Amino acid sequence: MKATRREVLVTIAAMAAPAPADGQATFLNAAELECLTALADTIIPRTDTPGASDAGVFASIDRRLAANPQAAERFRGEMKVFDGGALSRFGMPFSKLTAEQRIEWLKSSGEDQFFRTVKGMTVDAYYTSREGLAGELGWHGNTFLAEFKGCTHPEHQR
Repeated sequence: MKATRREVLVTIAAMAAPAPADGQATFLNAAELECLTALADTIIPRTDTPGASDAGVFASIDRRLAANPQAAERFRGEMKVFDGGALSRFGMPFSKLTAEQRIEWLKSSGEDQFFRTVKGMTVDAYYTSREGLAGELGWHGNTFLAEFKGCTHPEHQR
């Protein structure tokens, strides 16, 4: 799916918008939000660094969906199929599966389009958050260096 310039600008504006004060979703219902949160936490779990939930990935994705109704409805339909597959295989929705069952489901279902979409959105949202940028990558903004000594590897010296 190729996005138009207008869709990209709307998405950027939505990503920059602050999250709702109560932390509630603006597009996704409670069951969809549970599924998205479980999927995002499976993609980027909490380890020695913050996970997707710690970074508010679900809220960022929800704002992005709310800003693009066409993509949001397509996302909702694909999520229903994805979650229904877990329900038929395990007898419960994806959000209720154990971590091991989630991984097993993702491995067995292959990288379908919905999973690739959510994975991309999760990574984008995580690494544009404070937890992803500063916490995991150690980026603290542009800094001024009074002097740059260059490469110090002996093999790169003249």
